[in-house]
Amino acid sequence: QMCIRDRYQRRVRGIWPENTMAVLWFSFTLLAAVSATQPHIFLVLIDDLGWANVGNRAGTGNGSTVPEEAVTPNMDKLVRHGIRLNRHYTYNYCSPSRASLQSGRLPMHVSFNNDDPTTWNPSDPVSGFAGIPREMTGIAEKLKSGGYSTHMTGKWDAGMATWEQTPIGRGYDSFFGYYHHANDYYTQTLGFQSTGSSDICEAHNMSLVDLWRDHGPAHGENGTLYEEELFARNTLRVIEDHDLSSGQPLFMFHSFHLIHTPLEVPAEFEQEFSFLTDRNRRLYAAMVKYMDEKLGMFVEALHQKGMWDNTLMVVSSDNGGPIYETGPIAGGANNIPLKGGKLSDWEGGVRVNAFVSGGVLPSSVRGTELDSYIHLSLIHI
Repeated sequence: QMCIRDRYQRRVRGIWPENTMAVLWFSFTLLAAVSATQPHIFLVLIDDLGWANVGNRAGTGNGSTVPEEAVTPNMDKLVRHGIRLNRHYTYNYCSPSRASLQSGRLPMHVSFNNDDPTTWNPSDPVSGFAGIPREMTGIAEKLKSGGYSTHMTGKWDAGMATWEQTPIGRGYDSFFGYYHHANDYYTQTLGFQSTGSSDICEAHNMSLVDLWRDHGPAHGENGTLYEEELFARNTLRVIEDHDLSSGQPLFMFHSFHLIHTPLEVPAEFEQEFSFLTDRNRRLYAAMVKYMDEKLGMFVEALHQKGMWDNTLMVVSSDNGGPIYETGPIAGGANNIPLKGGKLSDWEGGVRVNAFVSGGVLPSSVRGTELDSYIHLSLIHI
């Protein structure tokens, strides 16, 4: 811990605002607490969540969302009992943020392009692939070496060219999810509407299924349910199956596909937002509510299992909300009063909703807000 602390002090002193040091000291203190008491860690990454698309930030500026559009009662409750991070930053799109989160390094030192997973440089067998270079360690590997049971559900998007770059190869004991930028919520197949690019299978009139369980394809599971229902059931099962009598702490990483394109959600959720005349905006709002309900289910499961009081929950978006209009991959987010959105370096693209919650937090910090700068990669330390 001292080596990590000294390395980061040298990196930021004289470069970042002085109050950033307070954030780092907060992180190191938190790390020390984890090392001493080993709480359960529940890490949640939400895909493409807009700044104003949560209840606790709705109506923050002219043209922003209204409370009826941003229905997130579970997130709002977690924020009220946690620490809201007001200046939490990421990269401006998916894969670099995810590589940064998993490796604990800034995107420019890991992966700063949203490369297609098939991208490779034959002259570089170590780093010549999309995602995290093979020789880098990840958060699951570190926590596993510290005695944690490590599990992941959902979107990976941090490398898949070699086995070492998949979640199982990166130290997760179990994995259920997909490797690519996105897939179809109902069939789990790839295609332009999901990823924004065409793959080799499409060129031959075939559909590539991207759904995996542990060491191979999740045969028989694709096309059976709305994807986030499949993912929620898996995470709930991990919580239920965790053996408290073993004394082993749980590290659960739930990586939502929501709110990424394609904009697909069960019809009953879309109907609740029929007052929104723009369909993309309506679908997006419905998907946010669906995500929030699942997050609430995870919290309730941790309570029922008797784990919540010893759980640290960290929730963040991977980038700002998409506000572009590009046909089938159009976004429907709202980042007002921040300027811009996903794919831009304006604050609407890189400053995101994030908070820390959980029963392990001291009562003295619950319901507080942190205005200092912090980056997604610092979660790793």
